[in-house]
Amino acid sequence: MIEHTGVDREKLEQIVHLDGDVLKMSLPGIKLGKNNAEKTRAVAHILTIVRSFGMEESETSVDVVRTEVSRLKCYDSANFSSQLSKLSGFIITGSGSNRRIRAKAAGIAAFPALVDNLLGVK
Repeated sequence: MIEHTGVDREKLEQIVHLDGDVLKMSLPGIKLGKNNAEKTRAVAHILTIVRSFGMEESETSVDVVRTEVSRLKCYDSANFSSQLSKLSGFIITGSGSNRRIRAKAAGIAAFPALVDNLLGVK
């Protein structure tokens, strides 16, 4: 991960963990942003990058993000799709239950700053 994202293992272990074979956020939802939209985009950003480089999955299902934001109590069913559509540096493909998120270069480049921000690193 560090060679692709610039984020070391210690920081990653503070923000995500595996529960069986399911990647989950380690931080509580309240620490992920000021509102549900920010929280949803942070979860999508982190899960997509970590799954891409740490688990060698080229795309992340939107359903994976939905499940995690629901678990974190920041799921807004009425606005979920529009919140994800404003995720900068990512491409969302497919339709319905086949929608998937893939990181572009800008999303990958923004990952270290997001991690540092979430961990309170200046």
